[in-house]
Amino acid sequence: MSPQESSVQPFQFLLLVGIPVASVLLLVQCLRWHRCRWPPGSCQKPDDPEEPVSPSTPLPEYELPKQCQAPTLPEVAAFYQELHMPTRGQTITRQLMNKLLVFSAREVDHRGGCLMLQDTGISLLIPPGAVTVGRQERVSLVLVWDLTDAPSLSHKQGLVSPVVACGPHGASFLKPCILTFKHCAQQPSQVCAYSSNTSLLDAKDWRPLGQPGTHTSRDECRILLSHFSLYTCVLEPPLGQTARKWLQLAMFCSPLAPGQTHLQLRVYFLNNTPCALQWAITNEQPHGGRMRGPCQLFDFTGARADQCLKLKYISEGWENVDDSSSQLVPHLHIWHGKCPFRSFCFRRKSANGNEECSTLTNEIIVTMHTFQDAAPRAL
Repeated sequence: MSPQESSVQPFQFLLLVGIPVASVLLLVQCLRWHRCRWPPGSCQKPDDPEEPVSPSTPLPEYELPKQCQAPTLPEVAAFYQELHMPTRGQTITRQLMNKLLVFSAREVDHRGGCLMLQDTGISLLIPPGAVTVGRQERVSLVLVWDLTDAPSLSHKQGLVSPVVACGPHGASFLKPCILTFKHCAQQPSQVCAYSSNTSLLDAKDWRPLGQPGTHTSRDECRILLSHFSLYTCVLEPPLGQTARKWLQLAMFCSPLAPGQTHLQLRVYFLNNTPCALQWAITNEQPHGGRMRGPCQLFDFTGARADQCLKLKYISEGWENVDDSSSQLVPHLHIWHGKCPFRSFCFRRKSANGNEECSTLTNEIIVTMHTFQDAAPRAL
């Protein structure tokens, strides 16, 4: 076999054995009515939940606990008061005490009630008879988007669901309440529900819930609650088995504006759950970023291989201004559900007075390939 044949063999092998290679095709039309929030000629990045780390780093730096000043009692009281204030059926997204939260609250009586967080697949059912006749209980359902509140995991464990809090913490009822949320594990039998019997502002103490009262279907986890606390799901494969989960790849950019010379595309690597996609959409809003095209599904394995994103094609009139046409995402950033993204920045080529070329650059078509590195890196 010649050296040239050897260099392309790994890519052909990936296709033959069925390791997924996802392609992303983007067409961005010039929206002349919209003014880009990023100044033309710049390639500023939105806040990344994590910084790229060296592949040899055992654990990402972002897993270290935050050093924050302890809140005062009035601040804590105001935090819970706002969190448990009835929202009249609305889903609220707000940053409270440095935590980005999505929540809904209401009062329930002996007839029971249901809380749902819009576009997240998360619900809480209080059944009839769970509250004593003549009493009213104020309850809340919270999606926690503070990534530091997730469990600390080993390299074998993967986060496959959101962190959800039911409040008030410690509240109990006459009948079990039912919490439902989505997960992205490929094998439901490998999913373990976890609970942290702590309030939202305290240091978390995550422990397995066990099988009784927990049911995991193909893409959903349902937990019978004896009392309210924090909950999530972790992928824990048996010894000798490989765990896999479904990712969704979402591409974002701001609309092209007249005279804009640079454009940045950002590709998010997200758990395949509704709330993970909503996190990316919310993260992009301050920067005018919009999702371009449908999400692409990806079969992600826990074999400790990093994710590679390669730029394969750029339409005429544009050029890549980054140092490389490929980027790596550390395996644990994805496996532990940290919602990482990678970006490419493009620049219009000089039209040299050619009006036809200038018209072509009012749109951009980009093809990217993404796959897991075939050779797992040593921890």
